[in-house]
Amino acid sequence: MITLNVWRRTPDGDRLRAGQIRVAAPDPTRGGRLQGEFRYDPGYLEQPQALALALDPIHLPLKSGIFAADRPHAGIHGVFEDSLPDAWGRGLLIRRHRLPRSHQDPAHLLLYLGQNGLGALSYQVAGSDDVPPPAPPTTPHDTLALIEAAERYDLNPAELADDDLAALFRAASSPGGARPKLIVEHQGASCIAKLGSHRDRVDLVRVEAACLALAAAAGLEIPSFQVVEFGRHPALIIERFDVCGNQGRRHMLSMQTLAGADGWYQLGYADLADLVRRLSDRPEVDLPALYRQMVFNAFIGNTDDHLKNFSLLHRDHAWRLSPAYDLTPDEPQRGEHVLHFGPAGYEPSATALAALASAFGLSSRKARQIRDKVTSVMAGWRERFLDYGVRPRDLELLAPGIELRRKRCTESG
Repeated sequence: MITLNVWRRTPDGDRLRAGQIRVAAPDPTRGGRLQGEFRYDPGYLEQPQALALALDPIHLPLKSGIFAADRPHAGIHGVFEDSLPDAWGRGLLIRRHRLPRSHQDPAHLLLYLGQNGLGALSYQVAGSDDVPPPAPPTTPHDTLALIEAAERYDLNPAELADDDLAALFRAASSPGGARPKLIVEHQGASCIAKLGSHRDRVDLVRVEAACLALAAAAGLEIPSFQVVEFGRHPALIIERFDVCGNQGRRHMLSMQTLAGADGWYQLGYADLADLVRRLSDRPEVDLPALYRQMVFNAFIGNTDDHLKNFSLLHRDHAWRLSPAYDLTPDEPQRGEHVLHFGPAGYEPSATALAALASAFGLSSRKARQIRDKVTSVMAGWRERFLDYGVRPRDLELLAPGIELRRKRCTESG
């Protein structure tokens, strides 16, 4: 049995004990599935309304009782799995603590993650008062050392020394995604540093920076970002939007958690619109913003548009659509998107984008204005890529896919 206390950091920096996770060993009579549950702490339920936030307003409403885990393969609820990194960070977590296969399930990973996750939640073994101090701020010299350690780990995880592994774990155990990234302090702000990989065919650090710049020009809300050189290593530095001041945190929920999707799923952008309409306190702002992000993803060829790449953020005492993130072209040449575009399927067209306006509650005129803005900005995508230092050969490798999508998304019929 694994028993973990769950804590939530408020935007003001207060630390509240929210509840407790309990996960039993796999039951062979039930296909080896993990049996897990969550219960809110009675003291948390008694907090003033402004503090007692439901960790998941759909699957964990704010009330007493036991909530059985909604992800049998994990033994925990999706909101807690949101705290965990994806492939790159999980591999580092496992390597750092030399976890055997039997301890590589999400509940054990949360135990070792502790306070190092993104968002407002942290985890502690029940009965323990040991709260590790926050990591000290990183200097540019520290960041360079961490980037070089990440590069060595990316090339060969087995060759990294224990001291480097420990330092890298503190900085890289929380960000999601399958690519190398670190949490660093840059110019007084907590940031994510996204790095290149030896597997990259193009300089994705500069490509993603250019995509963020295009998105901002097209009217999307994005976090502050810049490309910074640390020695010979470029890094995309993105300011974290879950951090408030020094110690405060905003709670986040992925659309995957809110949709209750586990493993394989077949969902589309209209399903995301339904969730925003249901939970956002300002759907008149967030629904057009989500539509704009869908259109931009279609134009740039962001086929990595899975549900964890969309989130709701609790800010100003309400749920709002988070700034857009992980905006990249279809460099792996997947072809199809993860989310579908209605009857058009997974390859969007101008007709499909126009038809989806009603699912977002938008008038034809408003939707047309959004598409026209994205169309206008994407006409200058090559110049924007060059402005951010994307190499001409990388530009030419990406050009056929982006131009094909621009054509499909502007020509009706």
